[in-house]
Amino acid sequence: MVHGIGVLGGSDCELLRSGWLAQPANAVSAAAFLVVAVWVFFTRRTGTHRAALVVGACALAAVGAGSIVYHGPQPGWARPLHDGSIAALIVVDAILFGVAMVQGRATHAARAAWKQAAAWMAVALVAFVVGRTGGWLCDPASPVQPHALWHVLSAVGLGWLALGCAHGAAEARPLEQ
Repeated sequence: MVHGIGVLGGSDCELLRSGWLAQPANAVSAAAFLVVAVWVFFTRRTGTHRAALVVGACALAAVGAGSIVYHGPQPGWARPLHDGSIAALIVVDAILFGVAMVQGRATHAARAAWKQAAAWMAVALVAFVVGRTGGWLCDPASPVQPHALWHVLSAVGLGWLALGCAHGAAEARPLEQ
């Protein structure tokens, strides 16, 4: 058993173990991104909204897969997949948000989804900070890991963000001059 900053997942507090799941709590909790991706994907919408949801769902699924590989078997290509999928999700959400803003005012439903996302992400950020290696709640041997909570909370928050951005991008009204 190894725990250290120099290896994959070493700054995520959970003790690194030998075997297929190097960080079991963090690897399993990353599946929350896949669950949320399915939720976003199967949200009933049509047209532009539907296309935005599919793109958002694919980006969430990529983050889930990247995080599972990163915290699980940890092959040499895990870090680029993990980090690249997160960067892609940020770009997708930024584009969808930008489209919503350029097209016009966001609808009430989109604003409500963005508020939901912000609430989930605020709590997720707290879990992320206090659960890092050296953080206030870091206990490497504990089966309960704050970083795992970060995965679940941020997956839900980012799912709400994808829904809000897609809704705003598809249904925003033009700005009045």
